Amino acid sequence: MVGVKSLEDLLGEIDRDELDRRICSHPKPRTSREFVCPECEARCTRLLNKDGEAGHAKGCSRRLRRTGSVRKPPMLTDGGESQ
Repeated sequence: MVGVKSLEDLLGEIDRDELDRRICSHPKPRTSREFVCPECEARCTRLLNKDGEAGHAKGCSRRLRRTGSVRKPPMLTDGGESQ
């Protein structure tokens, strides 16, 4: 890959404080469909169907919810034939 720096090169160019800042900073959007959620501060993506967003943190009110069928727990059996 052209233009990609190795970890050793990057560590040689920045100090410890800058490295910590970069590790703790929130990622910036890279495409027109990406954005930073004002609620959970995660980098999220608008889905192509225009009805949802993916990438929200757990507990965010804007997190994508499953629609349609409801998950059912597996039925416990005694190992006999199924009906």
